Amino acid sequence: MSASVSDDDAFFERESEPVRSDGPDGGLNIRGLARRLNLGKTTVALALKDSRLVSEATRQRVQQSARDLGYTPNPAASAFLQQIRSQGTKRYRSNLAFIVPPRVRYLHQLQVLEGAQARARELGYGMDLVKMVPETSSARLTRLLLARGVQGIAVGPMAIMSRLKLDWSKFPGVAFGYSMVRPAIHRIVPNHAQAIRTAFGMCRRKGYKRIGLVLSHEANARSNRLWTSVFLDIQARLPDAGRVAPFYMGMPKFSKRVVEAWAARERPDVVIIHALGSPPGIEDILKELGLPLAVLDWVENEPCAGIDPQFYHSGKLMVDVLSAQILHNQRGIPSMPILSSVEGVWRDHPSLPVVR
Repeated sequence: MSASVSDDDAFFERESEPVRSDGPDGGLNIRGLARRLNLGKTTVALALKDSRLVSEATRQRVQQSARDLGYTPNPAASAFLQQIRSQGTKRYRSNLAFIVPPRVRYLHQLQVLEGAQARARELGYGMDLVKMVPETSSARLTRLLLARGVQGIAVGPMAIMSRLKLDWSKFPGVAFGYSMVRPAIHRIVPNHAQAIRTAFGMCRRKGYKRIGLVLSHEANARSNRLWTSVFLDIQARLPDAGRVAPFYMGMPKFSKRVVEAWAARERPDVVIIHALGSPPGIEDILKELGLPLAVLDWVENEPCAGIDPQFYHSGKLMVDVLSAQILHNQRGIPSMPILSSVEGVWRDHPSLPVVR
């Protein structure tokens, strides 16, 4: 079979070379390995990729010789060639899907999606927006994605802590946040610990002494309870006069009376709040009580101070993670899921003045 593969096949050479250069350090590249085996370099390149264009006997011979001779590919050169190939074409290499789970109405989802779409265009991918309906079965969703030629899946935030059922063996995937509890795939998340530390530190720098935290139980769960765990850790190291117990809101049981009771008991002089995950009206109530706010989910043009979680850049990073899996032909649920966090940026505003 190997005799049928021509050394003049430039396409396969571009796909595999260069990997290491022969030189004074004795490094071995594909050309050098081919010379030692008296084979064409394209045959060797295909055999190293375990291509069926080369006979099994030749594949085993080449792979064993590569191990014996200490051949290793050069990842920097491979990345360089990948960049050259991507710049040399404008066609889509494959199609991606951004899945919007049922009943999701989060404002930040749009920013995540826009970042993902922008990065997909930069890398030469197409991206479909797939809006699920509650009764979608895993088999039907899998068929839909395969029919669209989808080779990578980005999962947006879910309305509740839940799971996404489909045949994951067909696709690489990445999820935003912690709301998709299962399966455990690669995730891009805001750096919740850094966000609460930064927000707390900025309030202290502005002169506030008693810093409160207001969260819904749902928002607390969505942060993997990192917001509250870090907040409580900071509180534990403060003198008693500076400690403020956090206020957890039950969405159905929320009322103005319980907020006022908490404020009277804890006496905060500023409140850190997750606005997007709070019941409507909570910000107005806190402002009526004379409490300035620092939000954990600042979005552009909002008249408030707080942490910009960089949702747009999280979307771009999701596509980078998908692209790497596609490049390395990785599909299915990873044995070691990777968690990548994006640090937020403090955005100041006159609504959070310095205490005189």
